[in-house]
Amino acid sequence: MTRPAAPATPRITPSRRSLRALDALAFLAPDIQGGVGPFLVVFMAGTLAWDPQRIGTVMFVSALVGLVVQAPAGALIDSVRHKPRWIAGAISLIAVSLLVMANWPGYGVILAGQSLIGAAGTLVAPAIAATSLGMVGRAGLDARIGRNAAITAAGTVLWALGTGWVGHAFGPHAMFFYAVAMALPTIAAALRIRHRDIDQQLARGADAEPSAAPSPVPGARAARAPRWYDHRLLVLLACAFLFHLANAAMLTLVAQKVGTRAGTSAALWLSGGVIVTQLVTIPIGLAVGRWAPRLPRKPIFLVGFAVLPVRGLLYLLADSPAALLALQVLDGIGAGVFGVMLTLTISDLTRGSGHFNFALGLGAACVGLGAALSNLVGGAVAHAAGYGTAFCVLAAIAAGALALFALAMPETRGHGRSPFGKPAVPALTSAAS
Repeated sequence: MTRPAAPATPRITPSRRSLRALDALAFLAPDIQGGVGPFLVVFMAGTLAWDPQRIGTVMFVSALVGLVVQAPAGALIDSVRHKPRWIAGAISLIAVSLLVMANWPGYGVILAGQSLIGAAGTLVAPAIAATSLGMVGRAGLDARIGRNAAITAAGTVLWALGTGWVGHAFGPHAMFFYAVAMALPTIAAALRIRHRDIDQQLARGADAEPSAAPSPVPGARAARAPRWYDHRLLVLLACAFLFHLANAAMLTLVAQKVGTRAGTSAALWLSGGVIVTQLVTIPIGLAVGRWAPRLPRKPIFLVGFAVLPVRGLLYLLADSPAALLALQVLDGIGAGVFGVMLTLTISDLTRGSGHFNFALGLGAACVGLGAALSNLVGGAVAHAAGYGTAFCVLAAIAAGALALFALAMPETRGHGRSPFGKPAVPALTSAAS
């Protein structure tokens, strides 16, 4: 006898207040979770007059801490019940660290503070994704994740403009206090989400019971419990690593190339490139969220992978700052598709396991590791053989990620079964299947 899969919607209906608070959280939290972000380098180099070795050590150690903590942070979010409160706690710790760094900017304080910010920030993204799933259910997750991505991109634009203006008008120290001020409405938004509006089982991906495994035969040795993951998740994580191994260094190399051609206006061009990327991400995130429920996952995801090698090769043909940064439109397309589809695909693969946020943490760790190594590889190749060769190497890595995903990653929406024997998406299993 066949059994219906778990319901696609949460067992509760979230209030308008909680949904609006989730919007505000998606707008504010991803910006403050990194502290002052890349503006910290400007503060250390300009105001503190630190040498590149000190600056590099701070950035490397904090990034390393974030990488190590990513997966445990996801596992923690799986296990705790009041997820928005953990977001509020993480943002509070970040705010305190920023205050201490601004008032006592010694080497040890900056190193410890940025490391704490890196660790606390890893809780934010999986907690927002978990809260989204627990509030809107499987049926509403596609649109919700697309909406989150668009709102986050809009928040990033305003955050970059605001931080840059405050730092220019009032000095580098003011950037820290601006970030602390932005933390207050972020904490308030997290605390306005009602606990009763979140389906706790659904929020960690445990909405399907592992009951499809065959019952043990009396007197036989107990069967080993099924794994919560399979080869599809491993392929996806490998593709995420390769994607960002190719992607992260492209903007860095573009910034360096623009710097040699634009002179004193290089910072303005670079800022424009970041804003262009985020502005493109907004409609892409909304479009992907709208169409993802109607289309298979894989073709949409392939678009994000396919854009990257094309972008790398087109950089070979662009020499003016305007042409180089115009290609950031492709970055916005790739980032918009990748960010939404990675979360949705992981949601498919971990359905019923209770490890949704742990898998998100693993994905974030692969993304971070790929990005860190990307700058190392891209910089080394550019130094040894020039920008053109570096872009070719990165484009080749991107083509490898595209090929691996196209050949080894199966469709996860409505095809195949989870390690627990449940369909990847809500469906009734027919007797003829």
